[in-house]
Amino acid sequence: MQKNGSNHLLSDYAKVLFVLSITLFVYGLFLNSMQPEYELREEKGQKDNTISITTSDGSEVVPGNVIIGEGKPGIPEETFISSKYVGEIYVPSDEEANHIYRDSIQEKYHVSIRYGKETDGYRVAGVGTTSLKDPEEIYHQLKELNDTLALYPEGLFEEIGKGGIPLTILLIDHYSEDMITGITDSSYSYAVISISADYSFRESFYHESYHYIERYLLKKGINFNSWNSFNPQYFIYDRNLSNNSLSYDRTFDEKSPFVNNYAQTSPEEDRASTFEYMMADHKASCLNQGNPIWEKANYMSMNIDVILDTVRPDVEEYWERFLD
Repeated sequence: MQKNGSNHLLSDYAKVLFVLSITLFVYGLFLNSMQPEYELREEKGQKDNTISITTSDGSEVVPGNVIIGEGKPGIPEETFISSKYVGEIYVPSDEEANHIYRDSIQEKYHVSIRYGKETDGYRVAGVGTTSLKDPEEIYHQLKELNDTLALYPEGLFEEIGKGGIPLTILLIDHYSEDMITGITDSSYSYAVISISADYSFRESFYHESYHYIERYLLKKGINFNSWNSFNPQYFIYDRNLSNNSLSYDRTFDEKSPFVNNYAQTSPEEDRASTFEYMMADHKASCLNQGNPIWEKANYMSMNIDVILDTVRPDVEEYWERFLD
């Protein structure tokens, strides 16, 4: 009798262990599903990644700023309230409408977009971020992103993604350090662009998107060995030293070799800052043919033409419209 009772106890104990293991397995799946779809790669010690942190010195691309249209495409203004039924028509909440809008942008441009709690805890190069949570501000950033992506050649982001560098865009409220407008964390296998809502979205995205495009050019074998030939003799890039007399946004001299002081910090930032001017809504005189900055912009454009199938030499792309 004692032996039989012992067997019953062992059987009951095995059942408890089985139920416990199933519970832990399901809980593990739940936790995994709650993780953001991007990875905090900087914390994993990636060896081939480059992190470009863009800061603001208070100046903007000159002349002119893009005027962004109002309205919510495909979503009537009155729907931006809590979800409800109006007659037999279901009206989505702010959050639902944003998700629908986000999904349409992702599908159209073949990028991944994250905001709100999906970016909680994101850090890059030791810089923390505060997530964007307000539905109206999220919508505004999505609208800016949608309008901006439409300026690039059709299929460009899809081509780079299929070429091995898929793009994730993080819409955040702000960074833990002041004056940072955007950060691009990229390697030859991924790219994460984060943009602060505290600054001009378009200028920030133009800048960061060029870092992304250039990463793909480098992967495909493009080099910039002749870049320094466009600069004044003996000029050396320096992150801690700049010369106002060399910057277009300080002198408005169209013969300036740099668009702004930030362009003097590194060749990569020089090209990304120049790209901002190439994408601006109005032409700056430094982009007049034959000027040093025009030479740089033309050189950049030709390199992009060589590599990207979606960018053709016989088609004038948006960033090339000032180069004639």
